[in-house]
Amino acid sequence: MLTWLVWYARTPDHLPVSAKVVNANGVVGTPLYVGMFAAPADLGRTIRISGVKVHTTSDVKLEVTPLLCRRGTIGVTTQPGQFCADLVNPEGERLVGGDSIVVRIESAQAALAVVDRVRIAYREDIRWGTQPAGNQQAIVTIAGRP
Repeated sequence: MLTWLVWYARTPDHLPVSAKVVNANGVVGTPLYVGMFAAPADLGRTIRISGVKVHTTSDVKLEVTPLLCRRGTIGVTTQPGQFCADLVNPEGERLVGGDSIVVRIESAQAALAVVDRVRIAYREDIRWGTQPAGNQQAIVTIAGRP
């Protein structure tokens, strides 16, 4: 019985993933927000986020920050307030249907980057895990000038 309980606690249902590749274009000095995971409205789950892992490969140093977009989704934008009721650090927050995970990308110089699928560490009731979620990747181009 104990073995089953441990297995159950460590194997929550998978989060939705997509084969979609997002293309995003921005300019130096302006934060760019890219949607990586959108929880469907019928998700039917409430998860408590422990953290969001983001792996980025770039030709220059970038600042990439995961954020929780409450009650909204973002494709690619420089003005996330138009799409999110609130934009917060995801650690310790609840994610429900209609919320999304976005990454804020900032660069001081022209850049080309690939942001891989995010991995969300979370707890759901007595279950916990770290799972991939959302779009396969984002290909980001930051231009040196507008």
